[in-house]
Amino acid sequence: MKIKYQGNDEETTATTVAAFLAGKGVNAKTAIVEYDGEIYGADSDLSALPLTDGAELNVFNIVSGG
Repeated sequence: MKIKYQGNDEETTATTVAAFLAGKGVNAKTAIVEYDGEIYGADSDLSALPLTDGAELNVFNIVSGG
């Protein structure tokens, strides 16, 4: 299927958001995920969120420090 990830077109065979992110090496437990305009925090179960053709997915990592 085709999705848009971080503004770029991607092809994937992943069926869930969690599987796609794992394939990208993203630690979903420390990321904020925007999926088709909805925000999912680190406590969200992304393995229960199906990835759909044409979806838009953005990932943000929160960094703290001085």
